[in-house]
Amino acid sequence: MILQLLGLVSIVVFTYFVFKTARDYDRSAGLWALATVGIGIGFQFVVPILITIVISIILLASGTNSNNLADAIGWGAFGISFMCLALSIVGMFLVLRHVAKLPDDIADSDIRVPPPPTFEGQD
Repeated sequence: MILQLLGLVSIVVFTYFVFKTARDYDRSAGLWALATVGIGIGFQFVVPILITIVISIILLASGTNSNNLADAIGWGAFGISFMCLALSIVGMFLVLRHVAKLPDDIADSDIRVPPPPTFEGQD
């Protein structure tokens, strides 16, 4: 329960920062935020369910009784959830890092550096 709550909070926080950063760098903020939400939900909810279904089918095919299936998976489901939460956070961080890069279309000549200060009366 705490793990899922941490996952949902991380999705909200990363999405906010990706949207804000993309908007500041004139990128498509809505699409980048949508990609972040997709990565978060995909890795935290969809992938663990699919992995658990595949493991359940393998256990049933190998002869595990269907009444004991939950016991057979056991702590493996927690490990899968934790691993997918970590992958989700890494994926959302990579999106944030990509969005935070300075766009390539800004040339060095476009960046204006202020002139050095001049002090009157000093020789």
